[in-house]
Amino acid sequence: MVHASKTVLVAQQLSEQANLWKDVLESQSCQVIFNPPQPDLLNVAAAYNLDLMIVDMTTGLFNPYALCRESRTRFPQVPIVLTHQVQRQIEPAEQRWAIYQGAAEVVPGLSDAADILEALGRVFRAIGWPAVDSEKLYAKLEKIGLWPRPQDWVKEIPPPVKADPPPPPKSNPVLVSDQAKYQVLYRGRPVKS
Repeated sequence: MVHASKTVLVAQQLSEQANLWKDVLESQSCQVIFNPPQPDLLNVAAAYNLDLMIVDMTTGLFNPYALCRESRTRFPQVPIVLTHQVQRQIEPAEQRWAIYQGAAEVVPGLSDAADILEALGRVFRAIGWPAVDSEKLYAKLEKIGLWPRPQDWVKEIPPPVKADPPPPPKSNPVLVSDQAKYQVLYRGRPVKS
């Protein structure tokens, strides 16, 4: 479990993402500081004793890789996690490039409970923090409505509806004479023999 002394700067363009990160990190006993993404984010970060920065890389306000390089120079002890759009597959080459530039990890935006647990686990492993306290995480997700209670998982299977059996098919015997002739067709037209 993460100690209460961990301070995380969350810079997300979308308020829903910022609030999700806040809820998720607070469930792990982190102190969260909000700041909108901006070109001088590292100047804002200098005002705090940070343990982690989670930065939205899709804003277009700055080059996220340049931010990682500069942060690695100015704050080598503070890892940066870059976030992308919700449910976007992060390509391995993109992840390698971000890590080469100084990011600790690149994760998609948060959406549902399974994605949140996976993203948070990847972040914690990348920065060397202890494993995610899943009980506290799920309690928080349940509180905000993203995790169903166990009784919601299994729904009663309704008994099968008894339907009347289908009526037997009506038989219309087709009488074919023994002398029926088959007609030869070529491209849909009868061929004269």
